[in-house]
Amino acid sequence: MTISSLSRRPSRSATSGFTLIEMIVVTLLLSIAMLGLLAVFDASARINKNETDVADAQGSVRYGIYQMTRSIRMAGAGGLYVTQAVLNHNDANLLGIQPNGVSYDNVAGVTVTDTFGNVWNVRDGTDMIEVRGVLNSPIIGFDESTSCNPCTGTNQLNALPIIGGPQIGYHLNNDPTRTQFAAIDAYTQSANVGKPMLVIVQDAKNELHACGDLGPPIGLQRYPQPPFNVGVITAQTNLASGNTFGSIDFANAIGQRFNVELPSGASQPPATIQTLKRAGILDDVVYFITTDPATDPTGIHPFLAQGYRRGNVFEVSHLADDVEDMQVAYGIDTNGDSAVTRLTSAGCPINANDPDPNFSTTAGCDEWFPNAVGEVAPVDTQFQEQSPFNPSHSGLPLAIHCPRLHAVMISLLAKARDSDPTYKGPAANGYKIMNSTAAPITPGLYRRRVQTLKINLRNYAFQG
Repeated sequence: MTISSLSRRPSRSATSGFTLIEMIVVTLLLSIAMLGLLAVFDASARINKNETDVADAQGSVRYGIYQMTRSIRMAGAGGLYVTQAVLNHNDANLLGIQPNGVSYDNVAGVTVTDTFGNVWNVRDGTDMIEVRGVLNSPIIGFDESTSCNPCTGTNQLNALPIIGGPQIGYHLNNDPTRTQFAAIDAYTQSANVGKPMLVIVQDAKNELHACGDLGPPIGLQRYPQPPFNVGVITAQTNLASGNTFGSIDFANAIGQRFNVELPSGASQPPATIQTLKRAGILDDVVYFITTDPATDPTGIHPFLAQGYRRGNVFEVSHLADDVEDMQVAYGIDTNGDSAVTRLTSAGCPINANDPDPNFSTTAGCDEWFPNAVGEVAPVDTQFQEQSPFNPSHSGLPLAIHCPRLHAVMISLLAKARDSDPTYKGPAANGYKIMNSTAAPITPGLYRRRVQTLKINLRNYAFQG
């Protein structure tokens, strides 16, 4: 080998690769970068999952609040007093909700018993609301030729598919395109001795009291209140093929609790009704927040439930999952202007901390009760005007009876199903709505959303 050939051979240092240290450094840097990317992807996936959970909860709440809105708007349908149509205390003389006569505002230790004998614990610090009326089935009309005279004991109640005549016009109780009779039969198919249902019948010839305009024309009847009786059925109706509601027990003790004007008062026996105006299946539904110990022993997944009265118990079902709180406020026209408004008295300024012109977070500064801390839940007598100067049909000094309750406000607090330990938002540890005393769900941090809706009572709202 010549010297010249050796000089052309490349040196060892010129052909060497990465050193071990260099490889370790590069691997470490790549690992750090990869971990960073994975952390970003993990956070993104977690946020996406939690937002999906919140969206699911909101969708569920929307369905629940739709069902509540539908019932509340129809409260009193069939002819109930406003004091019987919406309850914010349970009837002390009816079973199913314990303890007796308890307020539905920020409850503590309240239970609802279902048709299977299960006892549902209402979540402490949340609100309940009870709504009554012909809510889920048609109302049937009657004329002079149809009656359940006297509607005071156990009577058969028959209804004709078509009533009226050429002089006064015809009314279709069972329009072939709507099949109202079949709808009522389907709705009452579960009625039996263990799960009785209610029927309300309304008098066509009498009026209990006049609720007229205060201004001209004076005496215009705005809210008629004919007498009514409530009875109990223990079998499915047979309207489609037999034109009958079947046998109705108007002497039943449960029905007599609906006849009384004030749920806090004594039972009212049925009055004689010789000519009927209309009749329908009366619903008594309660909405509340509870948990299912069978599927959720830790109680971190509360849900909105509804219960339909079946005698002395309720048929309970889920409406919306992961609803942490429900608060209810009642719009009561206290100043007689036929509206539910914010008050402008001293001490109730509209400012940056309380800016809503129709609603106030300061106690006593609007006609919603109890939406602010420090306000007391209303009682049944506050839902209608009470006049001490004229005798009432009930023998008590309650004469004018104009409804003062015109609207209900519902606020629901929904949370994501799973906690997010990285979420530090303002509602992560809990959120308070209205005057709630409900404690936040623990343990964990949750994304939460609030949905609030004001609902006018169709049968008692002002109609100018």
